[in-house]
Amino acid sequence: MAFCKYSSANETADTVSIDSKFLRDYIGIAPENCLKVYLLGLLKCQNSAGADNTIEDFETTLGLTRDDIINCFLYWQDQNLVQVLDLQTVEVRFLPTKDNIKNIKKIESKKYETFVHEIQEILSGRQIGPNEYYKYIDFIETYHMEPCDFNMIVKYCAHRKGNNINSNYILTVAKVWVDEGIRTAEKIEEKIEDLTIISSDASVVAKALKFRGNLAIEHQQMYEKWIKSFGFNQNTILQVAKKVAGKTKSNSFETLDKVLTKYYEQKLLSFGEIEEYEANKHDLITLAKEINKSLGVYYESVDNEIDIYILPWISRGFDKESLLLIANCCFKNSVRTLEGMDESVQKFYKQGLTSVNSINGYLSQVLSVDNFIKEILTILNIDRRVSSFDRSFYRTWTYVYGFSDEIIKYGASLSIGKPNGMQYLNTILTNWHDKKLLTLDEIKKQKNEAKVVTSREIKGKSFGNVSIEEANALFDNLDEINL
Repeated sequence: MAFCKYSSANETADTVSIDSKFLRDYIGIAPENCLKVYLLGLLKCQNSAGADNTIEDFETTLGLTRDDIINCFLYWQDQNLVQVLDLQTVEVRFLPTKDNIKNIKKIESKKYETFVHEIQEILSGRQIGPNEYYKYIDFIETYHMEPCDFNMIVKYCAHRKGNNINSNYILTVAKVWVDEGIRTAEKIEEKIEDLTIISSDASVVAKALKFRGNLAIEHQQMYEKWIKSFGFNQNTILQVAKKVAGKTKSNSFETLDKVLTKYYEQKLLSFGEIEEYEANKHDLITLAKEINKSLGVYYESVDNEIDIYILPWISRGFDKESLLLIANCCFKNSVRTLEGMDESVQKFYKQGLTSVNSINGYLSQVLSVDNFIKEILTILNIDRRVSSFDRSFYRTWTYVYGFSDEIIKYGASLSIGKPNGMQYLNTILTNWHDKKLLTLDEIKKQKNEAKVVTSREIKGKSFGNVSIEEANALFDNLDEINL
């Protein structure tokens, strides 16, 4: 199905026709991307059955995303120039320009007479059409603003961008301010005064950055974010701007924003902290490469590794020696990725183990436990490596049940030759715990008493259909049935 196509009322042939009404009323105020999308759509309509009449071709040709293109068509739908039939498969119909004029509701001429006169004086660089007046008045009535207050916003925008500024810019600024609760003369004056200070400070930063060009509202918004949201002071921003200007060819506000955002994410808010970080960066690069060598991995650039892993590890109290120790342990245990090492680091951190001594102490304890478990496996004639399940059993037997290694070994001696030896041993120990037998003497005493009692019961009991051989077998297996 064709992506773009004329409606039945707008069929033309062979030529791309642009209505003069579109050129007069829309081309001066529509967003740039929306214009590109509309004009390319007109071209596609000439051959609606063409193989390239797809939203994918729009993406490739214009360098826009699918969502960008859909939003542009929704913009033109609001202008009554297209109809978006389906947002899933995306199907658009271009409407005749003559049908695009909105039904402008009747406006009280006396109420807005002064407003209309004033706004044309402010925007003296171009002629304002009736549709544009409608947009402004509709905004004023929707958000319950006074016309003179709205004109304060228009004056500010014209001061920033020139007296031929388009309506979309003005309405965007007005909407942002209204969303912030700024809609009265007093609050608008405070906002403008605040932005004037920000603009002045941002200009100083632009000079330090060696930025060429006029400051736009987007630049002021970046500066406001650095000061109010990130918490940098003016001096820190200026010093970083100077470094950016001296080290990069792209001395734009966007470049400075990326650098400051990176410092903010690393919790480096003062210039002293930033300088210390930069001074230590060589050591961080060396550490990253040593960790990678220990893990057996290689990355041409370690910048991301430093930001994502090493700096957070160091901020948690780990140092070079402890991180290299963990990396070596990871390699020996077949954990050979940064993600895998990060999991190990987090586990040590949760246990409060960040120094070499504390980690070595923990590892020695684990090794001692593993050696003991290996002894148990040897007693049970099980030939394999110690597993996490074995360690889980051991933690239960020692920390939960409170049994000594001596009791565990005794239980193992009773489990020799049994199927699933470790599970069988666990059953024995659980049974002793349930009976509150905590010492080896208590366990052996209870076991001997059980043999005597059961022996008497077997010898003095009528077994009915149980044969003498079965009775003898039952007696021989008392150790098993009295666990």
